[in-house]
Amino acid sequence: MTNYVFETAEQSDYYRILKFLADHFYHEEPSIRATKVGIEEWLPIFAEMTEASLRNQFSTIVTNELGDTVVGVLLNSVWSREEDERKKKETGKAADHDISGFSETMQRFFFLVTVLQKCHDEFWSLAPPDVNTVIYREISSVGAPWQRQGIASKMLSRNMKSAKAMGIDGVVSATTSHANQTLLAKNGFKCLKEFPYSKIVSDDGAQLVETDDGSEGMRINFKRIEDFE
Repeated sequence: MTNYVFETAEQSDYYRILKFLADHFYHEEPSIRATKVGIEEWLPIFAEMTEASLRNQFSTIVTNELGDTVVGVLLNSVWSREEDERKKKETGKAADHDISGFSETMQRFFFLVTVLQKCHDEFWSLAPPDVNTVIYREISSVGAPWQRQGIASKMLSRNMKSAKAMGIDGVVSATTSHANQTLLAKNGFKCLKEFPYSKIVSDDGAQLVETDDGSEGMRINFKRIEDFE
């Protein structure tokens, strides 16, 4: 097996992480491919996820031995039950957006982003009541040329000891690909809820998101921090 370098992602990694997401994740993530939306629409979302993740020390960047090629990233942000409840009280429920005037392609995009937000909004009602602070896996991606070498599995458990020491109660992940859903299930994550892609439909009832990897919906998965080895 080729030797890869696993490091905690820093602010200085921001632009090469974005480049990796544009070069690999955008093209290789099934639900994103299914939207058929251009990279210019996804880049601001990738940027927001990256910024949120680099505010803590729980994200991972993987490179080749020379350090000049990013082969994988795991972007982890932190959610707090107290903070999310405070924001909900301050802002109230977000208004639903009328997307009937948009093209079918943009409807796919908006619906997928909306489902991602639902995962966040509904997590605390699904999580055990003693869970108050969690790591959220924003993006886990290994570029196609480097897959099936154990990189994703190694990223999964990295930094968990330090997370436990800092009071993190567990890890949550909204998975859209069959590969990630299978990986998490094998590693002890429990599916709390699934949002079927069959329910993501246009005004005329046509299914908007149909992936090509066998995944049937987006899942909210959870694992307690003490269950990591």
